[in-house]
Amino acid sequence: MNGNALGMLAGAGLLFVLGGLVIGVLVYALVLMLAHKLVAKSNSGYGKAILTSLAIIGAGIVVGLVLGLVLGWLGLLGRLVVWVVNFLVAAWLIQKLMKPAGGSEISYGLACGVEAVAIAISIVIALVIAIIGAVVGFSFMHMFMH
Repeated sequence: MNGNALGMLAGAGLLFVLGGLVIGVLVYALVLMLAHKLVAKSNSGYGKAILTSLAIIGAGIVVGLVLGLVLGWLGLLGRLVVWVVNFLVAAWLIQKLMKPAGGSEISYGLACGVEAVAIAISIVIALVIAIIGAVVGFSFMHMFMH
């Protein structure tokens, strides 16, 4: 191959990021379904959860860009405002898009609860993955040191 090595690395990196995004959406949809079942006591389906996950990611990007540009000079306080607005928008999207089989919306308060539980579950999953990664990393370091 006569390709540019930097171009090949960039392509591989882009493929890795897109794969991670797809896996992240699919896993977050499962987490959202579990949180919806725990808080709202109803099941809305995996398709609606995937659609809601994609909408939450898209809205998060838009809110982050717009408010980040407007409130960027506030530093940490601006980031906190962006996080709160993202939370509220995600809860609104959950309320509107994840309707149970009966077709009626859950209340906005329940939607906030669903988003809070989904965030908590996501944090636990991230911590478990980080701990497993650290253990595996230290194991490889130990193996190469001896």
